[in-house]
Amino acid sequence: MMETLLQLSIIIPTFYPGNIIKKCLETLPKTNDLIIVDNGNDEELKNTIEKFDLNIRHFKIGDVGLSKSFNFAVKKAKNENILITQPDVTFASNAIPNLLEALKKYENIGLLAPLIYEQNEYSQFNTLDLNLKKNGQLTNLTPKQKRLKVAPDGDCCVEAVNATTMLLKKSILEKINGWDENIYTYLEDLDLCIKLRRNNFQIIKVSNSKVNHIGFGSHKKENTHKFEISRNWHFTWSSLYFRKKYTSKLEFAVFFIKNISKYFFKTILNGFIFRKQKTILNFIRLKACINFILIKKSNYRIRF
Repeated sequence: MMETLLQLSIIIPTFYPGNIIKKCLETLPKTNDLIIVDNGNDEELKNTIEKFDLNIRHFKIGDVGLSKSFNFAVKKAKNENILITQPDVTFASNAIPNLLEALKKYENIGLLAPLIYEQNEYSQFNTLDLNLKKNGQLTNLTPKQKRLKVAPDGDCCVEAVNATTMLLKKSILEKINGWDENIYTYLEDLDLCIKLRRNNFQIIKVSNSKVNHIGFGSHKKENTHKFEISRNWHFTWSSLYFRKKYTSKLEFAVFFIKNISKYFFKTILNGFIFRKQKTILNFIRLKACINFILIKKSNYRIRF
């Protein structure tokens, strides 16, 4: 198994993660290639990773978002097997070896993912249901989270997973052209899963591989408000992009009008009754809708 680990590239995208990344790095096995893609100009991160003997390569590429960070790192990766994870994830002792072992069990694997725990309790949001047909065509554009209260006692094939942690192959990512770089963040993982399914690759959750995820914890606490604004803007923008990419012009037009009208009236209403935070968030969502039509780029960036 040690030989297999040495043939693994691990990728972690970061954007001012603070101390939280230390716990992630402490639980990673040693490989010959750990890539940290820094979307900021983070001297604290640089000082942190210098303390770890993990064959780390640290790239500062600017604030380009998750999709471009993933594609950049995959091109730099030395190995065929690639594990992608987040700074706020920690790994059980055999989580990564068990994912690698599962590669030998199945044919036509496109993506393997562990079971996710939050605060050491099984997460009810391990997988997403896109209502895909066998050929990978979408029948429902509203992703439904499968709320399972008990962890599965065996591996299971699923329609989609989020980007918390996933094991992929470089050759397959190259075949499907990787992540859609029009997406800065949010739904880039579902888009990738759709492409895998449309190319007849399986997505499997591995029951004996477990990770603990903090959730919205991959940044410093003092930046929480700024990240909350960014999350709302980008989720709104990405939802519009995702809808336009996978539905008819009429369906998209109805979806867009419904959303821009909703955020406009909620901004006015919450402002009128002095709900400051809700006013700000709905105004940010409204601006994302306007940006999508006029500028057509996911260009909102946090200022420090």
